[in-house]
Amino acid sequence: MDNRASPPNLLDGLLGRKLRAVRLGARFVGEGHPVYIIGEIGLNHCGDLAKALTLVDAAAEAGMDAVKLQKRTLKNIYRQDLLDDPNSQEESFRYLIPILKEAEFGRAEYDRIHARCRERGLDFICTPFDEEAVDFLAPYDLPAFKIASADMDNLILLEKVIGTRKPLIISTGMATLEEIDRLGEFLQRWEAECILLHSVSAYPTPASDHQLTLIRTLHERYGVPVGLSSHELGLEVSVAAVAVGAGMIERHITLDRRAEGPDHTSSLEPAEMRELVRRVRFLEEAMGTDQKKISRIVTRNRETLAKSLVAARDIRRGEPIARSMVAAKGPGKGLSPARLYDLIGKTARRDVKRDDYFLESDIEEQLAINAYVPRFDSAWGLKGRFHDLDTYAARYQPAFVEPHLNDKDLDYPFEEIHAGRRYPFGIYLHYPTYWHRSVVNLASENEAERTEHIGVIQRVIDLARRIAPFFTGTPRVVVHMGGMDIRPVADNRHLLALAYDSMRRIDRRGVIFLAENNPPRPWYFSGQWYDNAFCSAEEMVAFCREFDTPMCFDFSHAKLHCNITGRDFRDYVRAVAPVTRHLHICDAYGIDGEGMQIGEGEINMRETCRLLAEHGDFSQMTWTPEIWQGHNHDYRGFMIGFSRLHDVPELRHRAE
Repeated sequence: MDNRASPPNLLDGLLGRKLRAVRLGARFVGEGHPVYIIGEIGLNHCGDLAKALTLVDAAAEAGMDAVKLQKRTLKNIYRQDLLDDPNSQEESFRYLIPILKEAEFGRAEYDRIHARCRERGLDFICTPFDEEAVDFLAPYDLPAFKIASADMDNLILLEKVIGTRKPLIISTGMATLEEIDRLGEFLQRWEAECILLHSVSAYPTPASDHQLTLIRTLHERYGVPVGLSSHELGLEVSVAAVAVGAGMIERHITLDRRAEGPDHTSSLEPAEMRELVRRVRFLEEAMGTDQKKISRIVTRNRETLAKSLVAARDIRRGEPIARSMVAAKGPGKGLSPARLYDLIGKTARRDVKRDDYFLESDIEEQLAINAYVPRFDSAWGLKGRFHDLDTYAARYQPAFVEPHLNDKDLDYPFEEIHAGRRYPFGIYLHYPTYWHRSVVNLASENEAERTEHIGVIQRVIDLARRIAPFFTGTPRVVVHMGGMDIRPVADNRHLLALAYDSMRRIDRRGVIFLAENNPPRPWYFSGQWYDNAFCSAEEMVAFCREFDTPMCFDFSHAKLHCNITGRDFRDYVRAVAPVTRHLHICDAYGIDGEGMQIGEGEINMRETCRLLAEHGDFSQMTWTPEIWQGHNHDYRGFMIGFSRLHDVPELRHRAE
């Protein structure tokens, strides 16, 4: 018989249909229900009750649904000669048997752990390894029993567990499909409900061995909910499993991955537990929409690599636009070439010089400029480049303009190009993120690179001093203090020390230096990096107080940091408010969705500004919308942002 051609459905002959969900206590696991996340404590408590209770607390604080232990009666599992002398067998037993003996809990410990789970709102699940263990667990009324993959074919144990009438969660890490087929036939006869867990019994599991597509295979072949029991390093495989249909995720959890024991290395520490739950919940939400969204880095790359419709020659206002007058050139800052035939035949509403971008306003009815002009009495400004200054001076009345410099701007002949001008606003210079082919990093562990980057910041400050006479007030310089890397760093104290040393080597006279909080997962060079310092409120406040310098508070960077760490964003705002003097206002989502349009992310703008005013001096804070690509299409993104901030009282919007 070809089992692949006719796989057994675990419920054939019982309900006559596939089992869409299995009830675990007050919850359901399966299609249409949130992913059920189990923190597997297993042996990671090392026989220490206090450690086990702390792990329960950590799982609860992370937002997991359940914790799981393992219960063994060793004399029923192993032969007595092996228990008496583990050296008599393979080396692995000499390592494992003593750990199993040391880690076994009794009734008193289980009572405490079960009570703590109830207090913290967690389900308590356990893996019994023998029949006596099943009886031991009976008083706790478990919502389900977990069956380890090594016992998937242990019909003696399975019969005992099935007799409790509880659902089974069965790991398949050591089984072939043919062996799972036999399991299915057995469970059919007993009319048992189960959830299958795809797994690979390797600790940790190499990426190439995960075979996540088997989650779909198991679901289609056996007609029951399927999850993943993962032993990966990191979170990616667990999160990806949700995308291919896993309704349950089980991960080992620990307080210290370096601790002694077989499972610690492939376990999650508390911060990672929180991040796993956050990512899974975010992915569940993301999978609920059929709308295609473009990420921030794709938007940036699209602008860099895409093309725009430009004028092939000078065009005078009033001329009909013919095909010969239009070309396509990069970057993608203007009207898309897909709009070519919408543009041809239109009458030019303005003079367009050769290579100038065509804009949406060249096709659609142009809105009056006044409709875009912000009306706030607080000290607001605009992001831009040096070439935007004249436009801003003619069209708007900002308190300041904040150009985000690139490496070439430090050689920009400002005095020559802007000779004779006096702009009616202040100047804030945002340091260049890149210096040639490196990320500017004042905490770089490469001393030569760090010295070079200190020089870059000094040049920004020198430029600010030099051009100050063209603007009002004292120039300001916005800087990220460093810590960027392609890898995460567990202990960042050396990075903080390097940044402090860099700061002491910078001459800040004549400018107001603004240290900006970092995003935790920034996008550099078309990929995602880590910011290992100056993301937290405490690190920012300590730095600002040490150097008596104010902070530039970026809303989205802080929110993303809070999403990763589990910190309440409101607490972050309260902490930094006393040292904050400049605001980058924008929305955020997830762990890397920074610079979003106002109202399209997770930040409550009214509440955030209220907290800043309650715990800091809002009258001294300047602000600007920090919308990615907000300068495109005649600054449309910035203007939409302004329009969505009109109901924030602290910004003092003036109605017309």
